[in-house]
Amino acid sequence: MNKKNQRSPECEKLPILIGVFLFVSFFFLMVGPSLAKVVDKTMATVDGDVILMSEYEKRAKPVIEEYQKVLAGLPDKDVRINELKEKILEQMIDEKVLIHEAKKQKIKVNSKEIEDGIAEIKKRFPSEEEYNQELARQGLGEEKFKEQVEEQLMVIKLIDREVKAKVGPPTDSEIEDFYKQNESEMVEPEQVRVRHILIKVGENTDKNEALKRIREILKQVKKGETSFAELAKKYSEDASASKGGDIGFFIRGQMVRKFEDAAFSLDVGQISDIVETEYGYHIIQCIEKKAAEKKSLNEIRDYLKNFILQKRMEERYEKWLRRLRDEASISRIEIE
Repeated sequence: MNKKNQRSPECEKLPILIGVFLFVSFFFLMVGPSLAKVVDKTMATVDGDVILMSEYEKRAKPVIEEYQKVLAGLPDKDVRINELKEKILEQMIDEKVLIHEAKKQKIKVNSKEIEDGIAEIKKRFPSEEEYNQELARQGLGEEKFKEQVEEQLMVIKLIDREVKAKVGPPTDSEIEDFYKQNESEMVEPEQVRVRHILIKVGENTDKNEALKRIREILKQVKKGETSFAELAKKYSEDASASKGGDIGFFIRGQMVRKFEDAAFSLDVGQISDIVETEYGYHIIQCIEKKAAEKKSLNEIRDYLKNFILQKRMEERYEKWLRRLRDEASISRIEIE
C-alpha cells in the first residue's frame, strides 16, 4: 500500500531536503540581493529577475552539507550531489516564477497574516535572541524579512486559488473503484521496529579501528549491564542515537538490503551480530514486529480519499507550474 524509496538507517525520518515550493510554508534560508557583491555571478534569470551566486550558495550550502553526511562513503556520491545542486537551482527558479504570478494576479497579504507568519517562524527558535542572531547571520533586516514572508504567503494563496480550489475530493464510487483496481496492493506489509548502533565507515575512516570499536560495543551489549538504548545514546554515530537508536517501524525495501535482512531475521528482543553495510558497522536489536495484513475498504477509506486528492493536486500543480515556466523568460547556467 505504501511504496517508499530505499533509505539507510541514517536517513531515518530524514526531512525532505528539497521539496516543491507548493508544500513549503516558509523557507528561512533566502537571502536578499543586498548581500550580493559586485562580482557576483548570475546563476539564472526569470523575466529579468536575477538569481545570484551568493543567493544560490546560501540556499544550497546547508542542504548539501547535510546530504553529504548521508551519502558518505557511497560510490555515486558525487553524481547525487550534482543532481541535488541542479534541483536546488530549479526550485529557486520555480519560486521566482510563482512570486511573479502572484504579483501579476495582485494577490494581497495583510499585516496580520505577515505577523502570524513571522510568529510561526520564531517558534522554530529556542529564544528571541537566537532568532535575531539568525536574521543577522543572513544579513536580513526586519523590513526585508517581512517582504520575503509576504511573498511566500502570496504564493501560498496563489496555490490555494489555482490548485486546491480547483481540485475536488474523490467521490465514494471513485474511491471504491480505486480500491478494486489496486486491491492486490491494499496490504499493510510486514513491519519491524528496531534499535541500532552504528559506527560509520567513510572515505577517511580507519576500517580496522571502526571494527574494533563495534566489537567492544557488542561485548557491552552482550553483558547486559547497560541497556541497548543507553549504549546507542553513548556510542552510535547515527541520527537516531538521541532516541536510543530507535528508528521506528519500516517495511522491506526501505532500508539497505543487508540491514533489513538482518532486522527481519531477528525475533522480538533478539540482538544481531555485527552487520556491515556501505554506511559502516551496525548492531541491531528487534523491538517489535507486525505481520502483513490486508486492509478492507472501510479501514483505509479516509487514507485513500486523501491519497487520491493529494495525487490530483500534485498533478494539477505540476501541469500549471510547467505552463507558467513555459510562458516565462528563463535562462540559467550549467552548474559545474
